[in-house]
Amino acid sequence: MLYMKLSRCRYIVYLFMAIAFFPACRQENLNAPAVTDTNPPGVVSNVSVVNLNGKATLTYTLPVNTDLEYVKAVYETSPGVSVEVKASRYTNTMTVDGFGDTLAHPVKLYAVNSSEVASAAVTVTVTPLTPGYILARRSLQIAATFGGFTVNCSNPVLDNLAVIPIVDTTGGGEWVQTVGMDNIYSADTLISGVIRNQPSIERKYGFTVRDRWMHYSDTLFVTLTPWFEQQLDKSKWNTLVLPNDATVLNNGGYTWPYYMWDGNFHPNWPDTYFTVESAIEPQMVTVDLGAGHTFSRFQINPYLEVGNYYYVRGNPKDFEIWGSNNPDMSDPVDANNNPGASWTKLGTFHVIKPSGSPYQTETADDQAAAYNGWQFDFPAGIPSYRYIRFRQLSNWQGTYFICISELTLWGN
Repeated sequence: MLYMKLSRCRYIVYLFMAIAFFPACRQENLNAPAVTDTNPPGVVSNVSVVNLNGKATLTYTLPVNTDLEYVKAVYETSPGVSVEVKASRYTNTMTVDGFGDTLAHPVKLYAVNSSEVASAAVTVTVTPLTPGYILARRSLQIAATFGGFTVNCSNPVLDNLAVIPIVDTTGGGEWVQTVGMDNIYSADTLISGVIRNQPSIERKYGFTVRDRWMHYSDTLFVTLTPWFEQQLDKSKWNTLVLPNDATVLNNGGYTWPYYMWDGNFHPNWPDTYFTVESAIEPQMVTVDLGAGHTFSRFQINPYLEVGNYYYVRGNPKDFEIWGSNNPDMSDPVDANNNPGASWTKLGTFHVIKPSGSPYQTETADDQAAAYNGWQFDFPAGIPSYRYIRFRQLSNWQGTYFICISELTLWGN
């Protein structure tokens, strides 16, 4: 009886060992081809080339091989920099890109089977058109603005580009990228950006354009004197309540917008500017800056709502800024609560949520952008104004009430 029990135990042990062994064997061979084909496939044929900006499109006839897996192109984007591009057997077209010039480049095409055996090479020549980074450099325009300069250029081929600013801080040809002189990245048709925090002194600046393959354009050198810019003194601000301004919630005893410029960028409730939620039309709040100013930019810090959300409830999403030097105190407005003739609209603005995620879903980038404050530039060339008016077109929940933790303005 004891012998039978021992035999049964050994049988069970062997059974478990076999079960453990066989899946391992199957896993090892899982990705191996069912049949090893050492015969190279036929070559691609009838290759046609369409040259494009910094790239080329190849169209070809596939070889008649049942074991064909893909077609591979091998080429150099610049001397010593080799690139491979693959296209599956289900297509007869591929794009070879990354070229930094308009020279002739040989491209070798291989048909490859499922055993990774390649055919003989078929060589074609591509002659790309002018790359996107060179086109962008040709249209690059730099202009002085408040606290720095504007950067603008066209990107007609929609390449991923970076405009890189540098400055000669000593005047002795020592070119550097100082703190705040960040690259401007874009794949848009028009690339536009502003570099701030530059001293209001004449200096030599340089600008080059780079693509994602690390091709660099020649450098545009300019001499610039950024316009003087300072943060406007909030101690001189005051409230100006007009008849059609929003009704303010009673925040800790204050019924006026003081909390919007009290210097507390990240307040707790109720130390924030908050209007009544029952608003059924665009809402406005008016501020007397104490003196006339030419504005350069502004920043809005939203309120951190319950649940640690910024892109919710009454925080601004779409809004306008209006200016006046002699506001009509009777405050005539139209049916949609637009300011009257004594006010001039300075701009319409939209807050962009970096992730584009749904309501009450916020990434670390979303939170950082809101915590640091949403900044906007005023249009260049606007005259000086003493009074400003914030007009809420839509908050994040799709209504009109306003919540702003802090408003900051720059200019002179």
